[in-house]
Amino acid sequence: MARDLEWRKKELSLDEVIAKYPDVPPIWVLKVDVQRRGVVYTKAAKDKIDPEIHQVNQGTIAGFRTTQDYAPESLILRDGSYLITNFDFDNTNPQRDPYVVDVVDDKIVITDQGKVLEEVSYWEKPDFYNKKASNGEPMSKYATARPQRIDISMCHWCHFWDTPGEGCKYCPMAPNFKKRGGTEERYDVKYIAETVKEAFKQKGRFSSIMLTGGSILSGKEILDDELDGYIELLQAIGENFKADRIPSQLISSAFNERQLEKLYNETKLLTYTTDIEVLNKERFEWICAGKANHIGYEEWKRRLYAAVDVFGRGNVSSGVVLGVELAKPGGFTDEEDAYNHVIEQAEEIISHGITLAANVWRTSPGAIFQNQDTPSLEYFIKTYRQFDILSHKYDCNPYTDDYRRCGAHPGMDLLRV
Repeated sequence: MARDLEWRKKELSLDEVIAKYPDVPPIWVLKVDVQRRGVVYTKAAKDKIDPEIHQVNQGTIAGFRTTQDYAPESLILRDGSYLITNFDFDNTNPQRDPYVVDVVDDKIVITDQGKVLEEVSYWEKPDFYNKKASNGEPMSKYATARPQRIDISMCHWCHFWDTPGEGCKYCPMAPNFKKRGGTEERYDVKYIAETVKEAFKQKGRFSSIMLTGGSILSGKEILDDELDGYIELLQAIGENFKADRIPSQLISSAFNERQLEKLYNETKLLTYTTDIEVLNKERFEWICAGKANHIGYEEWKRRLYAAVDVFGRGNVSSGVVLGVELAKPGGFTDEEDAYNHVIEQAEEIISHGITLAANVWRTSPGAIFQNQDTPSLEYFIKTYRQFDILSHKYDCNPYTDDYRRCGAHPGMDLLRV
């Protein structure tokens, strides 16, 4: 049960938001709200899981999750897009009532207050989940899968957290690494490469590879060790492919020009992403203190723009945790004020040919902001809608963050329309 029993009276409902923004697909509005509020599964819904076919919660996704529950990894909507529902969710003290996945007339459906809203299906697991690497470990240890993408996490610890107060306040990655007793920051690239090779034996299943991980600040120059780690990993994976460039995305810290050139020249990486996270300098400095202290807001943007010169227009993107700019006590106090500041910064970034992919901020257990209140559904819809308008204005169409490959950024779905 929601900790605020009156929350429905304080904001526009799903139906009201759909009615207010008739130019966006209703199924997309629902997708945003499901990611905002989270989901729980009834016993009937869990009984629909076939462990031989479906992906089941394994207790970890890029280090963001600690709990393991016999539940589907995530959901696919009837329009072919998919929902990311597999992050830790505090169902003992949620801000709002989560949606309920249930079974009605033998169909798996999303419901709210007993009303059926949409039919869904479960992710199917890839063939490599049933295989083991040459060291005997399950390959699912070294890579996870979305319906059309392989996900690899290079480093399971973020070194911004080495200094108290410098970890990003919305992020549970480092706290949960310790909470689940993690000791091995990085896996041997040999076994990751084996896993990728095996995964691509399943014809037609995967269209891209995504690599990410926590920030590594060490090296002759800051981030050099992180850069070298990704180069080693990309080179090992690249041996599986004959092409000069492979359909791939790296989500890393913000490398400088020298590092970007080295990354591009020594690997087969196709697209580059570095997440600025918060679209306002003052809130960035409060929420992402480590990023601010070691690199800085304006420098992070400048490095993003420099990346376009290296990887090319359309091959560079940045991510934000949309809504976190309204966190208390240092965030905006008014959604309209936040919207205006965010859109101004978004246009500057998008105008450089950079795709802006935004996650729906949902508070996560373990994060500093775990007990915060997140914005209204209308705030997300209004902001995503304007991001889409700007993306069309500046002709930014993401190659890797679209609804097929990623699914975590609902705003990208609008580029299909």
